[in-house]
Amino acid sequence: MNIKPSIKVLIFDFDGVIVDSNHIKDKAFKTIFKEYPEHYQNLMNYHFKNVSKSRVFKFDYLLKLINKENDYKLKNELMKKFSTITIDLMKSVPFVNGFKKLVEKFKDLPLYLISVTPIEDLVIILNNLSISNIFKKTYGCPPWNKISAINEILIFEKIKPNEAIMIGDSIGDQIASKKTKINFIGRYSGLPFDKPSPKIFKDLNSISKYLTRKI
Repeated sequence: MNIKPSIKVLIFDFDGVIVDSNHIKDKAFKTIFKEYPEHYQNLMNYHFKNVSKSRVFKFDYLLKLINKENDYKLKNELMKKFSTITIDLMKSVPFVNGFKKLVEKFKDLPLYLISVTPIEDLVIILNNLSISNIFKKTYGCPPWNKISAINEILIFEKIKPNEAIMIGDSIGDQIASKKTKINFIGRYSGLPFDKPSPKIFKDLNSISKYLTRKI
């Protein structure tokens, strides 16, 4: 491994970085939002504009639109339905090209995973994909958000922000990295990034080569 000793931690987003799964989340939202045809287009637009936000955030918006903001039973039903759809579809989701080679190359570093998927679902999905043992710790939302998760990692590892790198595929990942002052690398999954544009790569093979050469 040819990575500089100043980089001590790698942090991964999940959807669109480790697995090509953004279309699965889109499909799950479409399935649920179609039950509200008068709001369907509005809801889908809201989802795409807030693609890096959690499902909780989007279902709260749905409940607001239908004047059921305090209907916690309906909210739980929506969450359970979304979980059932995504967990099933994620059993056969493909890995992003180069994922397993990258984690093998940098296995001597602590590897962390941060996702907007609720932790209960995330644990099941990672076990189904047989990759749960790769990460030192996994963070899901809820109970974590990406900023609080990154801050905990920095404290736990006793490292400075510039000693960590996050690999993400969205503006949300980019903003979380910026606010916590850690390094950021983009994996292009079809989602936009904020300006100024970060270093962006098509897959994890390219990112692995970049890490080896440049960091």
